[in-house]
Amino acid sequence: MQVIWHTAMSMDGRIASRDQSLGFLDAIGDQEAALAEFPAFLATIDAVVVGATTMGWLLGEGHGWPHDDHPTWLISHDERLAETVRPTRAELRRVAGDVSTALDAIEAAGHKRVWLAGGGSIAAQIIALDRLDEVAVTIAPTALGAAPSLFDSEALPRRTFRLVECTSIAGNAARLRWIRHRPGA
Repeated sequence: MQVIWHTAMSMDGRIASRDQSLGFLDAIGDQEAALAEFPAFLATIDAVVVGATTMGWLLGEGHGWPHDDHPTWLISHDERLAETVRPTRAELRRVAGDVSTALDAIEAAGHKRVWLAGGGSIAAQIIALDRLDEVAVTIAPTALGAAPSLFDSEALPRRTFRLVECTSIAGNAARLRWIRHRPGA
């Protein structure tokens, strides 16, 4: 099973502003060009894992769960959050506690490519478990300062990735993609 963290961030590695806004993405010149590859990416995944903060933001902004056609594991202690999202076209499972429980269940269900839809805290937990295989990031041409980061944790174990893509997009942004480097694999 592969886990892919596909997201966007500011030049200083922030995935949202201090007040959880994604308004920084407006700094990307051509929004349509920046999002052009996303449908093709979604077509390659067969399950999603998402954190409570990300899901709460989507609901709060009136987006609902836009990927409810994929089996989804919601990492949340809040039982009501999952009920707020339902009904969904594909199953939505809530897992409280350790993200490894969700990853094990996803793998046991036979899923092969899992999208980590957010956020930084969940990404940090997955990288600490050494279960993150790919990171694909669109970088917006702005800095945010203190805010949630790509891997939102004060201490992470060292993990090495190999750069496989570095592309200029939308006139003023970049897309970087790394694959987990596993010596001897």
